[in-house]
Amino acid sequence: MTSKLPYILKSYGLLNGIKLYTHIKFKGKSPILFSFLKFPVYIRNIKSDILTFEQIFVNKEYDIKVPFEPKIIVDLGANVGYASILFANRFPKAKIFALEPEENNFDIAKKNVELYPNITLLRGAVWDKSEQINIVDKGYGEAAYIVEKGRGEHTVKAYTIPELMHLAGENYIDILKIDIEGSEKEIFENGFEEWIPYTKIIVIETHDRYKPGTSKAVFNTIGKYDFSLEISGENLLLYNNALVNSTINYSSITDNERRVF
Repeated sequence: MTSKLPYILKSYGLLNGIKLYTHIKFKGKSPILFSFLKFPVYIRNIKSDILTFEQIFVNKEYDIKVPFEPKIIVDLGANVGYASILFANRFPKAKIFALEPEENNFDIAKKNVELYPNITLLRGAVWDKSEQINIVDKGYGEAAYIVEKGRGEHTVKAYTIPELMHLAGENYIDILKIDIEGSEKEIFENGFEEWIPYTKIIVIETHDRYKPGTSKAVFNTIGKYDFSLEISGENLLLYNNALVNSTINYSSITDNERRVF
């Protein structure tokens, strides 16, 4: 995001824009209360936080069609919690389970979600096996830490998606958001039979630039099932027709029904 005031005012509106511009210019550390959020939110004065906030709340890349009332939402790669916050504001009755492996991101996410009773935040990574796994900084930025198999200097617990479903107390997922910097390759190559057939909507960003073959793994596996595909910004939106289209006609969903705010 450029820090130029006209751009910020155009993107966020007068009051929200002034708040964000002042925060950036004076390197504020306090949370900001925006009119479109129920509670204040922390934004670190680093490029990744500002860009991610813009992607989610200005570009609305998670403003997806959800033609039912979701009860279970899982946010894999929660970073500092912005996607979980958006879902919590849009779907206040849903239970949201967010997973973030990196310590500093997790600490900010914890502050951001603590006032939302429907968000459960866990520190850990998602993987195809339940084991200890290592977080690696390869210089891609605060929003792009990589996890690799095995123990190391920054080891965290790795959860499988079925484990997270069990923690949620359900055998299905309504919305599964995946932004995990290449680990999508492992979870779409192994053990997917235990969760893909029971997931209604998958929102995923693939990362072939970090791990070659991630998109191939996703499409090879999704091709085994009846999914419809849409694109929103950097994300692929995958709708499980067997669970969704059988009861809902997407063409009947109006723009007002899809609005986040």
